[in-house]
Amino acid sequence: MAIHEINVAIIDNEPNAIKKLREEIETFREPRLNVLFTTCDPLIGIKKIKEMKPDILFLDIQMPVKNGIEVLRDLRDDTDFDCHVVFQTSYEKYTINALREAAFDFIMKPVGRCELSNMINRFLSLKYKSSFRDKINRIIENGNQRISLPTADGVFFFQKDEIIAFEYIAYDEGVKPYWSAISYDNRKITLRRNIKGQSLMEHLDSPDFFMINSGTIINLNYLSFVDYKRRECIMVQPFDKFKYQIARNKLALFKDKYDSQI
Repeated sequence: MAIHEINVAIIDNEPNAIKKLREEIETFREPRLNVLFTTCDPLIGIKKIKEMKPDILFLDIQMPVKNGIEVLRDLRDDTDFDCHVVFQTSYEKYTINALREAAFDFIMKPVGRCELSNMINRFLSLKYKSSFRDKINRIIENGNQRISLPTADGVFFFQKDEIIAFEYIAYDEGVKPYWSAISYDNRKITLRRNIKGQSLMEHLDSPDFFMINSGTIINLNYLSFVDYKRRECIMVQPFDKFKYQIARNKLALFKDKYDSQI
């Protein structure tokens, strides 16, 4: 039986992103996409989702108050309806592997007609057949590995995949170096001064992080290329402005671990 109308909802903290997506949605005629609601407030969105039960939910990953993963956590126990969740992201790397593993869909900002059409075709073909609750459980387990980062003023909490690198640098002349976390959205989180590199690695407890020298720890998920001759680590776009030197002894460890014969 053909589907002629699909009810959709949009939660995104960027009004312009909502406007652009809605304009693209309204160009569809078959099937017709009926926008039940849009909101920049995830708390309002959660309430409306429970009331209106859309077929497709376009959900921004990175939002204040609650991010997309936290919105799903609040919806986990609502199992009386299914919903095709489509995460929206401006950063190609950010959580996409976790989204794929958990059988969620995703679409890149800014959303174009072609990308939207492909997503609708995926929905119509029922490619993702896992239950709503099962998908939420999997993304929370696999894609929401949070870590605490102690600072002089308190504690920040990040998903591990939000962190590009840690740098041990003195940003001000005459000041003792300290570790800082560099996030995907260009924030610099200054950690407590008494934290040591090895302790930080143990705290991260993840094979995704590699200490390339005594003052730099990188997230391998953001690594694009290692230049052996220059001993330079180049990150993926748009983070390729970050170029880090890998120490000779660390390069040997890196080769042993990752440069296997194919």
